Amino acid sequence: MKRWTVAAACALAAWSPAWAQAPMQHAFLVQNSGWMEPFYADAASQLKPLVAAVAAAVAQPQDRVTTLAFNQSAGANVSPRLLSQAQGAGQVAKDLAGLEVARKGQGPRGALADTDFREAVLGTITGPFQQAPGVLWIFTNNKNSPNNDAQTSERNREFYHLLHSEPSITKTLAFPLRMPVKGQLFEAQGLMVYALAYGAPAAQALDRILAEGRLSKVLTKPPARLKPVDQDALRIVPQSIKNAPHMQASLASDQRTLVLDVDPAYLAPKVTLQASLQNLFYPYAIESARVQGRLLAPQGSSALQVDPPMVQALAPAASQPVEVHLTLPVEHVPSAWSMPALSAMGKQVLIPLQVELGLSEQRLAVSEDFSQDMRALFPGDPISEVFTPPASVRASQVNVPLLLRVQYPLAPVLTVVGGLLLLLGGLLALGLLGNRSRRYAVVIDGQPRNVVLKAFARQSLRNLQGEEVGVIRSGLGAPRIVSVNEGHSLTLGKS
Repeated sequence: MKRWTVAAACALAAWSPAWAQAPMQHAFLVQNSGWMEPFYADAASQLKPLVAAVAAAVAQPQDRVTTLAFNQSAGANVSPRLLSQAQGAGQVAKDLAGLEVARKGQGPRGALADTDFREAVLGTITGPFQQAPGVLWIFTNNKNSPNNDAQTSERNREFYHLLHSEPSITKTLAFPLRMPVKGQLFEAQGLMVYALAYGAPAAQALDRILAEGRLSKVLTKPPARLKPVDQDALRIVPQSIKNAPHMQASLASDQRTLVLDVDPAYLAPKVTLQASLQNLFYPYAIESARVQGRLLAPQGSSALQVDPPMVQALAPAASQPVEVHLTLPVEHVPSAWSMPALSAMGKQVLIPLQVELGLSEQRLAVSEDFSQDMRALFPGDPISEVFTPPASVRASQVNVPLLLRVQYPLAPVLTVVGGLLLLLGGLLALGLLGNRSRRYAVVIDGQPRNVVLKAFARQSLRNLQGEEVGVIRSGLGAPRIVSVNEGHSLTLGKS
């Protein structure tokens, strides 16, 4: 593990989020039991600067921030002990400045305090949080030692159950850090930072913090995920389309969304995507799992096939090549002559879909590399068993956004626009002609006459005696005789 330094976090005091989220409460629980003695005694210890830097990174100005010290309640010593509550993280460094190792009894000769993780978590939720959603940040040497006796293993199991099985704890992350310190009584190699989301809104807030990169400015390594271990197990990394040369596959900027660029003239209903499945289950290796899936569209769903259908011996961040066979809803892709395509003016039309992958018969194990790191940072530490995935988790689900990006040509748009311009020009010409009058020569009952007509006009003609002889009608050219009354004659003369 890389040793944590405050160099990367120095600029965080001036950092502010680009946009504000709904307020969220954060609790920063800093262990100060006897086993933490070297983190307080060593002048080079970066425990307190680390807590302040994490608080500055994750808490927004409108968030409620609680700072607490925890060990184990005994006699006059109360755990967790409230140090302060404030809006924003500006006071955290000051709150921690005078914090020292706690003792069970009074005075400097009292025995050093033990540690009870479960008491600290539940005390924070029922106390400062008042059972409202919030994120608990726990800074510990990873030693849960209530009463410092044989109950340690049992208390570790209680803490394990709290992290993995308690439904109100919706998300749990862990950040193992290298931080060698040496005190008068003990020495340590590492520090653990746990992030526990209490309630669904807290899990969403924690997801936003990670997605925005706010925390990675301080804790540069990716977190180990303790919970949930039944979601977002894999990522599909596209490489090529096997059977559709006019279609291109890529990964969007969020590194999750699959993008298929298609030409509407070469739509293929059945597509074989050559890709790789990447294990996102850090720190777990997928020893084996069966993969199945379906494609979800607004109009319904269709099955998809993954070859090979088994994932085996897939270490964290490792990939396995696969072929994903998709049936695309091409019947719902607008044609190049449709209104959505024409309104796009030759640009792209986006059709959102979703690939749903499921892992069944799933067997997970902590990766050997992670286990070695844990042994180096926390030698002889039984609490590391919290990273063992629950045996009950035998399935997981992954939802991968899929975007059909259809590039429509300009030719239909130009054709339609040209036709409209021609039609408009024709209507304009007709309008001008309709308002224009012309003189035409006619012969009525043998008498030459001249009549004046507008385009598309109809007119009755009479002889010199006032009798109606017939009807003529004009068009774009010469007029034509519509009717002639019996006993009369009507012919067109020369203009």
